[in-house]
This record gives sequence, C-alpha cells and structure tokens, in this order.
Amino acid sequence: MNIELGDKQHLTSYRKIAIASWRHPRNPETYTMLDLPVEPALAFLETLESEVPLTLTHFVTKVAAHCLDRYSELNHVLRLGNLYKRKHIDIFITTLLKTARGKDLSGFVIRDADRTSIAEVASIAKARAYDLRQNRDRECLKVQRIVDPLPSWILRPLLLVQECLQFTLNIALPAVGMPKDRFGSAMITNIGALGIENAFIPLSPYSRCPLLIGIGKPRKVPIVRDDQVVAGNSVMITFTFDHRYADGAHGSHLMRRFKKIFADPEAFRSIFEEERA
Repeated sequence: MNIELGDKQHLTSYRKIAIASWRHPRNPETYTMLDLPVEPALAFLETLESEVPLTLTHFVTKVAAHCLDRYSELNHVLRLGNLYKRKHIDIFITTLLKTARGKDLSGFVIRDADRTSIAEVASIAKARAYDLRQNRDRECLKVQRIVDPLPSWILRPLLLVQECLQFTLNIALPAVGMPKDRFGSAMITNIGALGIENAFIPLSPYSRCPLLIGIGKPRKVPIVRDDQVVAGNSVMITFTFDHRYADGAHGSHLMRRFKKIFADPEAFRSIFEEERA
C-alpha cells in the first residue's frame, strides 16, 4: 500500500463541484516578485539621450534582455521534450488597445533587444504601438484575419496545431499569415498603466514564452536609507517562470541581477547605451 488511508470522507456540494471542475495540477508556473525602489531608475532615465521619452517599460525591457544574455540558460525554447538555446533575445511588449468592440490586448516584439540601445527600444516601441492603435500593424492584422472569423471552439484545436507546427516542428507559417516567433524570449506587461500595483501574468501555451514580467504602478512606501525610515517610491516587478525551463537557482540569478541594476543603474550604463555589432 502506497498510502495508509483512513475513512472515506463525506463531500459537501461545493467540494463535489470543485473536484469535478479541476484536474490534478499540471501547471508549471512559478511565481515570485521584487519590490524595488524606483527613484534610481527614473532619475537615471533622465540622464540618457533619447528623442522619445524613456519609460520604466523601456528600462525593464533592457534589463530583462541583459539578464537573458548574461544567463543564457534561461533563453531556450522547449520542443520535442528537449530545450534548445535561442540564438536571439527578443522581448514582447504587450499593448492595450481600444477598439470598436471594446478593449483588446496585443503587442509587438523588440528583436535582438540585448543589442538595441534603450533609445532605439523607445523609438521602435512608440512606432509599433502607434501602428497597433491605428489598426495598421502588419503582424497584428495577419493574426486578426485568421482569428476574427472563427468561433472559439474551432480556434482551440487550431491553436494546438499552430503550436505544434511552429514550435514542436519549428516550421515557419508565413503562407497562412502567422508571424514568425511572435512572442520571443520573454514578455513584459506594464500593469501599472492600468492602475494595478502588482499581478502575476499567466503563461500562454501557444506562445512558448517561458518568462513573463509584470511592471506594477509605483507607489509610496516606507524605505530604509542609512538606517532611517523615510518615504520613497517603490515598484513591484512580478515574474512568472515556466518551471520546465528553469529551476529556482536559475531564476534567483536573474532576480539578483535585476535588483542590482535597479539599485544602481549608473553602474550599468553601457547596457542601456551601447549597441553591439
């Protein structure tokens, strides 16, 4: 006998519904967060040259790309039961859209984000977000043409086929209008723009994106400086890891690096300014 059992328990109505609703856990999501002083990052952004105003989203994009470059064991794709290293570090930034049918969520990829200066990240982000909101982003339009006419019950098996072809078999699908590697190495969502201080972003099976980062709304909190408690602004950065890709030890390296850069971004200025050939 594997487990010594006692008496069978009486089930309440809700407990029966709960047991019928959920299966055994098979979710690989691992959650964690960093509560970081935001003032050093915001002050540092003021010192950088850029034609487009720099934001915390641009800052976190560059920090995430740098961390994935430094800890390359986190930059993989899972296919056929094995992990394969990605040759590029692409970061997907989500964008909230207001459409005739209501609010929608889309986004765009910053290709080779580790090799792109923060000023260029901001420029690309501004242009892509504008195109999305004007309903003229080519990648988004391609996806919409496929998704909009289909009911959800047909879309479900099609997403499974798409995931299998694009990731398991690694086949590009430009002929049917599917963008190549649309989500990249990591996904960033600025939930602070919605007035939310913290939230964990769920993994999306069809994206094969193993790292999701949420940027909360900065808020005033007590902070210890020189052994004195003072008022300061802090931001909650949340992380959702796919446990199939990384263990706690891998995630801790990334988070320690994140924390170190947030505390003193000036010491890492080259990360934000230099573009590698």
